[in-house]
Amino acid sequence: MPDLEDGSTETDAFPDVPLSGAELARVMEERLAEVPGWHSPDDPVRLGFAMTAPHALALDAFGRFAERNPNNVGVHTRFGDGVRGTRRLEREAVLALAGLLHADAADGYVTGGANEGTLAGLRIGRNALRAAGAGRVVVLASALTHHSVAKAAEILDLELRLCPAGPSWLLDAEAVDAALDALAAETGTGARTGVVVVSTAGYYNTGLVDPVDAISGVLARRAAGGGNLSVFHHVDAAHGGMILPFTAPEVPFDFRNAYVHSVVLDPHKSGLMPYSCGVFLCRKGLLGHGAVPAPMSGFVDETISGSRSGAMAAALWSLVFGLAGDGYREVFRDCLRVRDRLAEAIRAADPDAVVLPSPGNTVVVAGFSAGDGRLPAELAERYRLVGNTLPWPAPDGSAGERLFHHFYAMPHLTPAHIDGFGAALAAALAGAARTPRREGTTGAARPAGELRDLRRSSVCLRHLVVHPPGRRDPDDHPHAYSFHTFQDRAGLGEELAARPWTGEDGEPTGLYVYAPDLAAPFANELFGVTDPERYSLEVLDRNQQKLSLVGAAHFAVFGPEPRTPDRPVVLANFHADGAFRSVEYKYGDRRYNDEVQVFADRVVVKIGKDARSVRRDGNDYAFSLDTSLELRVRLTRDAAVPRITRVARHADPALPRRRHLLRGQYRRFPNRFFDTVVDMTVGREYAGRWPAGEGVPSAVEGPLLARSALLDLVRVALSVADGALRVDLAAVGAAGTASFTVPLGLGAALPALVPGLPVGEPESLDPAEVVAWAGRLHPPLASLRGTALAREGHRRVSLPDGHSEAGEPA
Repeated sequence: MPDLEDGSTETDAFPDVPLSGAELARVMEERLAEVPGWHSPDDPVRLGFAMTAPHALALDAFGRFAERNPNNVGVHTRFGDGVRGTRRLEREAVLALAGLLHADAADGYVTGGANEGTLAGLRIGRNALRAAGAGRVVVLASALTHHSVAKAAEILDLELRLCPAGPSWLLDAEAVDAALDALAAETGTGARTGVVVVSTAGYYNTGLVDPVDAISGVLARRAAGGGNLSVFHHVDAAHGGMILPFTAPEVPFDFRNAYVHSVVLDPHKSGLMPYSCGVFLCRKGLLGHGAVPAPMSGFVDETISGSRSGAMAAALWSLVFGLAGDGYREVFRDCLRVRDRLAEAIRAADPDAVVLPSPGNTVVVAGFSAGDGRLPAELAERYRLVGNTLPWPAPDGSAGERLFHHFYAMPHLTPAHIDGFGAALAAALAGAARTPRREGTTGAARPAGELRDLRRSSVCLRHLVVHPPGRRDPDDHPHAYSFHTFQDRAGLGEELAARPWTGEDGEPTGLYVYAPDLAAPFANELFGVTDPERYSLEVLDRNQQKLSLVGAAHFAVFGPEPRTPDRPVVLANFHADGAFRSVEYKYGDRRYNDEVQVFADRVVVKIGKDARSVRRDGNDYAFSLDTSLELRVRLTRDAAVPRITRVARHADPALPRRRHLLRGQYRRFPNRFFDTVVDMTVGREYAGRWPAGEGVPSAVEGPLLARSALLDLVRVALSVADGALRVDLAAVGAAGTASFTVPLGLGAALPALVPGLPVGEPESLDPAEVVAWAGRLHPPLASLRGTALAREGHRRVSLPDGHSEAGEPA
């Protein structure tokens, strides 16, 4: 499903006619070619993720059993269960893994991964602790614990307490003891608190293993001493449980500790299984705390997922018994050799880096020496490397932090892969060290105290960031250009430079011009001219004109009167040929607006438009829009009666507002999301009243609700009267109203009021032309802003005095 031209994504119609066999094969082959392989030198080597090629034994077993589609619903590790078929294979594989982890007796099952297994462990722990009399249950873990623990706590509605991660990067037994003391002190007389302690055997970003035996000892001592706490101990061994028994069998992270109650493994990582395969294990007598009767199916379900693939169980059995201990030991001996070679390659490329191979595990952690430790973006993207800030002593010995990257030496990696990465790393670090910062683009070039921060005055937030050199022309990246993440201008040495603009007599005009490079003002992203207290005009370069969703040039009036909820910022947008595109009225703050957009042939009203430019990690920027309600009114050149043609409800605005994307999800530009979209048509010459009665038109089923920037949750009513569209907002559950009125003929009159300038060949422009154009645009647009001032909550946008909606002087 392709993204729409405006950056939003909507559903597709379900196909009625099947594709031909040839067309199906073609599409599947195209998509397969887009999925990286494992061994080709042309495919990316995913060094930053714990993923590897599945073993041929597992793939063969899965394929053989998948055709019969066996469902291994339920748990099969009890005496008398799992006696045949794929259920027997699951029972034997799960119990063998429990034996590998030194369990004398255990129950368990194959899950869809460690996330599910952790949810199962915390659920059983919660229910067992409640059965022990705990009225309150708390999850206690390290701040470095995998996010699946926080997710499980949220699903189960449990309080999560995180112990700060010290320089050891481990959950220390002393920290657990202190946290338990604090919880005991908080628990009232006669009450009992349950605590699910989560240890980790192989942290994702370090590979390290908590002192599970010491933590288990603390829990055992406290249980024997009585008190008002009950404890359950879950071990997340997703990243170490399939490795440590074969590389460091002396590490006691498992059931050899009496106070380990459950463990989760992830065989689809280092265990060579295809996705998705995890294993949940717990001590006998605990599984029933997660039991739910399933009378319609005739059994008791003690799992999270219910139906599960028997073919996946067969694949796991094939590796447990087809590779066995000897096979896995050989696999991981090779991994450790690759790990050490990887560490040497990093040290060779950066002799001053901090390089820490994880004992017994296949992870290397590296803190690079240059700058803030960040790797060049292209290298990080190619090898899928992720940096995390971890506690680290500052140079003076005080507590501090440092950026570290983690690397996984997985079974599919070869010495050739590592050598290729080492060469790429050395070249990237050397190139980063050689890249000079451009002089004359900051500081002195910007008149101190006179020009406000261009990050605030730029018409378009997205122009605060830029694509890296060599990736700026969308024609060279037809499939993905506009979806690449942006980078900070400062990181590329392309900060916006600014200088005063002088008149023909050489005297200051009060205007300033700005661009990434004023020696070639129209060659990179944009050229701008601004009166810092009144307006700004920006002209885009050729590449940005190809991508822009709102035209090739933008003029904004923002002063001298400041923006308030009753006084909008007004923007005019122009196409590359100089033709008028639209005027926008933005009521609200810089980012969150109720907005009216007027085009020659349509009107768009946006309620609760939230535009944000987000910096994720390092130089990784993105931009996204959320709009609660978008009303799109198409104007016809007649007296057609208003008609609602479409109402699309994507989300429920009445629920607490959460942004469509979280910070970690801003990966592409543009992203647009609408709670509700209403499409409507009306004739520009319609002179009647619609609807005839009061309230929302009957074409809209149920009330129109939206999250307004001005009033929060509102009811929205649409009407047309006296030749104008009106949108009324009434706050729900509170006092407050607002309305927007747009004459139907306004858009037809605007092109004559705000003349354009052809900018389709920006490199041929002279800055003086753009400065003069800005001077011509400011008076009429300032007048438009003046007419849009709200009066008693009513915002009527219209032409200034002396003009008619036909575009002629009155």
